Amino acid sequence: MKNPTKIPTHEDLTLPLLKAVGDGKEHRMADLRDKISDDLGLSEEQKTRIMPKKNTTYVYDRTYWARTLLRQAGLVSIPGRGMIKITSSGAKVLNAPPPRIDRKYLRKIPEFVENTRRDDSGDEEQGGGDETPEDAMRRGFKGVRNALYAELEDAVQQISPEGFERLVLELFRKMRYGEVKHTGRSGDGGIDGIIRKDRLGLGEIYVQAKQWNSPVQVRNVREFMGVLDGKEGIFITTSTFTPSAAKEAKSNVALIDGKELVRLMEEYGVGVSEVENITIKALSGEYFEQFK
Repeated sequence: MKNPTKIPTHEDLTLPLLKAVGDGKEHRMADLRDKISDDLGLSEEQKTRIMPKKNTTYVYDRTYWARTLLRQAGLVSIPGRGMIKITSSGAKVLNAPPPRIDRKYLRKIPEFVENTRRDDSGDEEQGGGDETPEDAMRRGFKGVRNALYAELEDAVQQISPEGFERLVLELFRKMRYGEVKHTGRSGDGGIDGIIRKDRLGLGEIYVQAKQWNSPVQVRNVREFMGVLDGKEGIFITTSTFTPSAAKEAKSNVALIDGKELVRLMEEYGVGVSEVENITIKALSGEYFEQFK
C-alpha cells in the first residue's frame, strides 16, 4: 500500500484473497490474512490496528468480509470453519482477472444478485444523487445484515447434524414457545424435536430439521406429513424447498428454508451478538413551533 496509514477496505482485499486461493487448495483464513498483508506491503501498525468495540484487527474483519462477497458470488466455498477454497467459477475469473473485484463487478454475476436479494426491495444498488444521509445509512445497514446472513448460513452448515437439531430447538426457545424437547429419532420421516405451543403446555408441534445442501423434495414433505398424521409440524432446512414440495405442504405444516432460518436467528439473537447500537434522530419540527 502506498499510503502507510490507510487500511485497505474489504473490496480492496477481495481480488487479492481470490488470487491467494488460486491454487485450488483449502486454506486457513488466518494464514491468508498474513500473506495478503505482506503482499500489499502493509506496515506492522496497519496489520495490528484494532477496531473499536470489536476487539479484532481491521485486516481480520475486512478479510472475512471479502470472503463473504466472494462466497455470495459463488467464487469460493467454505469447506470448514475458518477455511476457504476457490470454486471453478472463481478459477474462471482468475483466467482473466479484472483490475478490482467490488460490488459493481459482482452485480454482473447472477448468483451474487440472487444471494444478496434478502430485503423486501431486493435493491443492492448504490444510492443515486437524490439519496439522503438516512437512506445511505439504511442501505449500509442492509449490507451489514446481508453479510451476517451469509456468515450464519456458513456457520450452520459446519456444525454436526445433531448439533443443528439442538440449534433449531434453541431458536424455538428464544421465540418463547413452551417446553422444548429434543428427540432425535432416526429416519427421513422421523421427528427431531417436540415443542409446546405455549408455556401452559397446550398442544404439541413436531419438528423435523434437515441440514441439507440439496433442495427438499416433495417426497420428503409427504413422509413428514405421514408421520404427523394430522398433527401440527415444522419442517426446517438449511437449503430450500422445491416448488412442488412447498405446494404439497398442508395448512398444518410450516416450512422454513435456510434464508428464513438465518433471518429468525438474527431476529431472536441465536448465534449472534450485538456489536453496536446506533440511534438515528431527526428534527422535531413541532418542537420549534412554540418558539415562533
